[in-house]
Amino acid sequence: MSTPTPAAVRSTLAELVSEQVLTPEQADTVSTRLVALWTPGAPSTRRSRLVEVAGYLGGAMVLGGAAAIVVPTWDSFPAAARFGLAVVVTMLLLGGLVAARFAQFGDVEARHRLASALGVLAAGAAAIAAAVPATDPYEVLVGSIAALVVAVPSYGLVRGAPLLAGAWLASSVLVGDVLDRGQVEGTLPWGLAFAVVGALWLLLAAPVPGNPVREPGLAAALGGCTGFGAAEALITEDAALLTVIGLIVGAGFAAATFVLYVVTRKYPALIPVVLIALVVPASALAGLFDSVLVAGFAVVVIGALLLVAGGIALTTRRPVGQ
Repeated sequence: MSTPTPAAVRSTLAELVSEQVLTPEQADTVSTRLVALWTPGAPSTRRSRLVEVAGYLGGAMVLGGAAAIVVPTWDSFPAAARFGLAVVVTMLLLGGLVAARFAQFGDVEARHRLASALGVLAAGAAAIAAAVPATDPYEVLVGSIAALVVAVPSYGLVRGAPLLAGAWLASSVLVGDVLDRGQVEGTLPWGLAFAVVGALWLLLAAPVPGNPVREPGLAAALGGCTGFGAAEALITEDAALLTVIGLIVGAGFAAATFVLYVVTRKYPALIPVVLIALVVPASALAGLFDSVLVAGFAVVVIGALLLVAGGIALTTRRPVGQ
């Protein structure tokens, strides 16, 4: 049996894409991996990652230096100049995103990571641009909406963790500003509102057909941590009813994120599970019984249960393929 040529493999992958067996991104990834096997002297993955990290660090230093120059004098510029500069930066970053997404050279995964990073920077620049002409009370509202308007379509073009995290941040800021603008007072409505935000992000992590989110572990971690923050905010209030509600919210998010971990096997989903298990019960018991000793005892018990659960998982884990 003869070895297939790169052209034949690319043709086959194109047919699989047209038959909707593979997505274009998956086909690009497979093609890049196979070409790397055929290419003699191809750089190692570790070296490529180091070069990529160095590039990100260099870009961060350039952005940091530019910010150090511009930020102190930002308010001294005319509004039209600030708006124009922010719009130009946004368009340049979006242009870089498109170029990285559709370039025909380099590692596909590295290009997608770069495009996603450029997308979240473009969302931030768009937020700045939109906030310039807005009046003072509406800067945060308009800026967060503009960031979502850029981040969500960009994520549809280039699915990546930076853009997903940027969309989560913009949505959380937007909800907080809407609550503040509506003069909503009290911990209960704020806590429940952010619990709803966290629940929506957990839904985005659900492995259901048609789900556009490609990083379910990150979506579960972001949603679960949002729920963790909501539960803690409710518990820290000096009111028994709010403490009980916070405990229920925390337990619900811990259970939901653990279920998502079980069905997706994405380890980031365990982050809010551990945080909630270690912090929320202890905070609730300390508030209900006004005793740090009770809280410490609860942490010890929960930690022991987590150790037992981890031991059981290790001893019953089946080898891959069974």
